[in-house]
Amino acid sequence: MTKSPKSIIDGKRIFKAANVAIKNIHPVFLDLAENLSHIEILHFIKIYNDRLCASNLLSTDKKKRPVTTMNQEGVISVELVIDPDISTVQFYSLASSQKGYGKKIVDAVVRGTPDDWHLVVVMDWSRGFWDRMLEIYPRIVVF
Repeated sequence: MTKSPKSIIDGKRIFKAANVAIKNIHPVFLDLAENLSHIEILHFIKIYNDRLCASNLLSTDKKKRPVTTMNQEGVISVELVIDPDISTVQFYSLASSQKGYGKKIVDAVVRGTPDDWHLVVVMDWSRGFWDRMLEIYPRIVVF
């Protein structure tokens, strides 16, 4: 059962964009944020209206964005595009500069996504990572 938004969004590790109304946050966003918070290296998790970003690094600008830039040295991150209207979570980007964290992130997302929702990867640039993940998590669809 999903906890209340106020018990999950602490403003330090898990926070929301300024334009996100706490009462309108879909429970899947909260479940995903909570699951990702159990990965110790993901220090920053931010909920937006249509996506969720988690990273070990935070931008230095006023917006306090988790850094999700692909191929940036030292970044461990995920950006998910979430559409409750069509029950879909899309892995928009996934970066892991340390072995093992990619699988931990995928596992947290799969566990946090309801069974009747779709998990998709629209573009696979991974050179085999998603092939390995499909063996473990066959409900993910890669295009």
